[in-house]
Amino acid sequence: MNSFKQLSTLTLIGASFWLMAANPGDVTTELGLEMPKLRHDVLLNLKEEKWFFFNATSAMRQVAQRIPEGSRATTVRALGKTVRAYIESSVFRNEWRQDLRATYPYDETYTAEGIAQKKQENEAEKSAMKSQMGAQMAAMDQGFSQMDPAMLKMAAQSQIAQQEEELASLEGSERTMQAQRVASLKKMLALAPAEFKKQYLASLKQQMQAKANESVTSPELDKGRLAEERKKKAEFDAHADFKPLLKKRLQDFIALSESVDFDARLVPMGRKQAFANPVYERKCAEWKFLYRLGKEPVAEAQLFARQWLTDLSK
Repeated sequence: MNSFKQLSTLTLIGASFWLMAANPGDVTTELGLEMPKLRHDVLLNLKEEKWFFFNATSAMRQVAQRIPEGSRATTVRALGKTVRAYIESSVFRNEWRQDLRATYPYDETYTAEGIAQKKQENEAEKSAMKSQMGAQMAAMDQGFSQMDPAMLKMAAQSQIAQQEEELASLEGSERTMQAQRVASLKKMLALAPAEFKKQYLASLKQQMQAKANESVTSPELDKGRLAEERKKKAEFDAHADFKPLLKKRLQDFIALSESVDFDARLVPMGRKQAFANPVYERKCAEWKFLYRLGKEPVAEAQLFARQWLTDLSK
């Protein structure tokens, strides 16, 4: 009977007997059931195959004890419509997919098309930066043309000590690059002022170009990762359609509810009651749960489940 433990969302409808108030009206208000909790329970029961999630408070049970028998089926159907309307809504579809992403995560941006698009965007950005850099370098050329080579060399000489201090605080690749710049500057300072000015300007332009290239790097397509992301996406897509799972839950509920003998006799056993038939006593907890709900609400839930199953098969 382990398969019967895979109860459908409709079991929540059957469980509504323990929540029902005397007047069906606004079913969720009458049942004292808040929609966020209902939505949480529906989602949990649909995706969980091995157990049924439902907690009825003592206050709910007290309300249930006062319900007239003639109102039970009506309230079950009203709650069933509420559950079905939620499951058929875009809100549920979004919540289902969001929950599914936690179980089957994948990077939706890592596709061949996505990488190609990113490369195209980067190339456009590089082109724009190249135009901007051209203007900046032209401005540098103009500014340097007005500088006296000897004065420029003296200014650069005075920066050596500061750059060496900065070097001591750096690590890794940044330290290596800074050390190379300091060494290059010291080497240029041995040149005549005019030649120093020429090479110093070229060095600054080279540094600007390197920074620009670092800021915009085109991603390379990793075929191994692409295959892995496609596999993850296929796994997600295979579970994205919840209707097959919903059908199975409905079928399981119908099969289980049909097997319940509501005329089964109970006998005292210590402080509790037990089934007179030992076969029934060995039934699963869900079977006994439906027995306690009673024939009227379970029959209505079963009828509702059959109709829903028929509609899903159209």
